[in-house]
Amino acid sequence: MRWPTWTPEFEYRIRIVLLAIAVLTCVALPYAVIRSNAEAMMEASGWVVHSAEVKEKFNRLRLTLAEIESVILGEFAQMPRASGRAEYSRVREEIDPLLAELSEATRDNIDQQNRIGALGALIGGRLKLYDDAMRYIQANNFDAAADRIRQAAELFDTGGYWAQIVAFENELYVQRTTRLARLERNSRWAMSSALIAQLLLLGSVMFISERQASQRRKAESRARLAVERSRIIVQSLREPIAVLDPELRLLMNNEAFAEFYGNETVQHGDVKLQEIGNGCWQDAELQQRLLDVGARGREIWDYECAQTCIDGIDRIVLVNARRMELSEDAGSKDRAGILLTVSDVTARKRYEQRIGELNEDLERQVAQVSEVNRELESFSYSVSHDLRAPLRHIAGFADKLGMHMGASADEKSHHYLEVIAESARRMSSLIEDLLEYSRLGRSAFRVEPVNFNAVVAELVAMLHSTHEARSIEWRIEELPIVMGDASMLRRVWQNLMSNAVKYTSRREHAVIEIGRTEADGESIFHVRDNGTGFNMAYAGKLFGVFQRLHKASEFPGTGIGLANVRRIIGRHGGRTWAEAEAGKGATFFFSLPAVVGTIVADEAKK
Repeated sequence: MRWPTWTPEFEYRIRIVLLAIAVLTCVALPYAVIRSNAEAMMEASGWVVHSAEVKEKFNRLRLTLAEIESVILGEFAQMPRASGRAEYSRVREEIDPLLAELSEATRDNIDQQNRIGALGALIGGRLKLYDDAMRYIQANNFDAAADRIRQAAELFDTGGYWAQIVAFENELYVQRTTRLARLERNSRWAMSSALIAQLLLLGSVMFISERQASQRRKAESRARLAVERSRIIVQSLREPIAVLDPELRLLMNNEAFAEFYGNETVQHGDVKLQEIGNGCWQDAELQQRLLDVGARGREIWDYECAQTCIDGIDRIVLVNARRMELSEDAGSKDRAGILLTVSDVTARKRYEQRIGELNEDLERQVAQVSEVNRELESFSYSVSHDLRAPLRHIAGFADKLGMHMGASADEKSHHYLEVIAESARRMSSLIEDLLEYSRLGRSAFRVEPVNFNAVVAELVAMLHSTHEARSIEWRIEELPIVMGDASMLRRVWQNLMSNAVKYTSRREHAVIEIGRTEADGESIFHVRDNGTGFNMAYAGKLFGVFQRLHKASEFPGTGIGLANVRRIIGRHGGRTWAEAEAGKGATFFFSLPAVVGTIVADEAKK
């Protein structure tokens, strides 16, 4: 850009323009300030009214829900229907529209919408139980109705969310009323501030006008310095750069270009591109594309070609070119030129080729491993399936032999028959466990929300019913809702909790703890017991197939449960490990990757 010649006439025009701007500012600024302040006050007033409306809708929802509970309790108590008592179905229909209105009214605040969404989910669950209770009341099944009413109060407690929503809305109301009062105060001194700003602006205009001439000269000096620095930077770059005219004559190039192609650094157009680099630029297609860049303004992006440069080394380079406007002192009558850059990608291409070869080799190895795994799965299933028939024959013929011998059999014969039958039963159990282990590797993986609190509670009830004579203390922390295969994860908890019950059987008072922690993007769960424990030197065998650290006569089992645990958790992307001390109990851990959106179950109840 060329600066206009600084003359008294030009300076006078500049002053007139600045003065006009100052006068316009003196008129427009007060109007803009007053208008902006008035609009802000109207907006703040509207938000105050909006907060009041939200609170009113919220109170209506709370009263309607209370009315539903009153109707339920009245029907449950079989109180005579008063003339003013509402019908359950009519009041029930008011809930969803009220929730929709409240959600629409809080669209301006995502946190409040999240709370209302959670509250709506809890209310929906509560109303579903109330609907069941009403049906039971109408069927005179008051025990079931009382159970549903109690579940609604325990499982879908909305008290926490009521308090959070009211507190947040009250806070918003206070903030908005405070802002409205502040805006009212601001309006009283806005004019004074605007006047001061106008005076300062006028003074600044006069000051800037006086200094503009000297600043312009300094700017021109800095521009010349910047151009010189740019040339120095271009020369110091290690990427070959050159400027060509439309006929592909070399106008200038940096030192990297000269070293790469063996020519001297030039500043004139007496050398053609085809004449340098020992024929590196004889590619006819590339020459035509470069001519198109200069004549038609086209661009070349990452044109790949092979060049044998002055050092005799074969290289692969990427050529980029675009049209540019030349300055008047560039040594060419035509102001249009071509900016040419060259990038040596020989090493990168070799790395890419090597990486491709390694990837192909890795894919072949993965395919081989997958095929071996499939063959092992098929072999395991086939062997386990085919062994069932001989075992049934062994067990059946052992029973028939016992019946055939009858009372004539001596004690040793009975013992042998019992050993045969018991071995057949144990072999059958091992085969069933092996089939289950094989199925875990082939079964479909269905991802869904799994409430660990409900799963653990169900298993505790089942274990308690089968071990009523034992004294077992369960210490269970709150567990989250996770994403995974529900049946597989239930099997994990069943194996770990059953093991804890089994290996504490010699304790007069068993203590089993279940909990979770968060670490390094994982949810880590544990089952801890005060049972017999084990020696950590053999911990590596725990999760193997049919691996046991105790004799079957001491603790029954086949030794495949923990192998199933490891396989299931592995399919979920987690880890399994254990810590123990002989005679002092053991702790089994498994981890699951933390999933975005996972919530703690007790928070979902609020």
